[in-house]
Amino acid sequence: MAESTKDRLVSIRKSDLESLEATVETLQDEDVMRQLCESEKDIEKGRTRPAREFLKEL
Repeated sequence: MAESTKDRLVSIRKSDLESLEATVETLQDEDVMRQLCESEKDIEKGRTRPAREFLKEL
């Protein structure tokens, strides 16, 4: 009988697990997701500028 995918043990590097956990945390943060969506719309509409230009203002 084939194993259910729920019953399998998977081994991954700790750094990969931490990265996955950070991704899940980000996806659950409504404010961050809203900002990402707004950023994507800005990029699509060409509302961008070179990073060097922005960094000079800091």
